[in-house]
Amino acid sequence: MEELYRDGKIRAIGVSNFYPDRLIDLNIHNEVVPAVNQVETYPFCQQNESVKLMKEHNIQIESWGPFAEGRNNIFENDVLVSIAAQYDKSVAQVILRWLAQRGVVAISKVCS
Repeated sequence: MEELYRDGKIRAIGVSNFYPDRLIDLNIHNEVVPAVNQVETYPFCQQNESVKLMKEHNIQIESWGPFAEGRNNIFENDVLVSIAAQYDKSVAQVILRWLAQRGVVAISKVCS
């Protein structure tokens, strides 16, 4: 991948589900720092340690599961419902806004 990057055949390298220790290993043993790390991120899985490390290394965090795949009644959560009602928004809009304000790119999906 680094050769393709150096040759201008790709614009960026991204990874998925790299925990902080694996991300550090990747950075130590390679020349090109990944542009993005796609991890499960939502209000009840905030990935705070990962977010901090990625910001330090200028790696964009991307959430592949901002709605927790519809699990754990996330759309009926009392706190999220109350915030949504306060701002006349849906719970999904509240979650996406929360992610955006944290600098997290979101790929929204809900699996049934």
